[in-house]
Amino acid sequence: MDLYLWIVAALALGLAAYLLVTRQFKWLWRIARNAALGVAAILLINLALHGVGLAVGINSVTTLTVGVLGLPGLLLLYTTQVLVR
Repeated sequence: MDLYLWIVAALALGLAAYLLVTRQFKWLWRIARNAALGVAAILLINLALHGVGLAVGINSVTTLTVGVLGLPGLLLLYTTQVLVR
């Protein structure tokens, strides 16, 4: 039984790798790119606003927010931080 489970898992992993390579998961690449750029932007903005005391933490929620929403998500995080503060 374990052998069949490993075979199915290997086939599923192979199919996922094939779909990623053939750009079927274009949306996943876009979210990953936006998330990486968003984390870099948050780091730079936090560095620039360090003297003001305004900073947004980097965690899975903020990364996913910026990854899905892009620049509006980044603005949303900082706007929320200003309003809560």
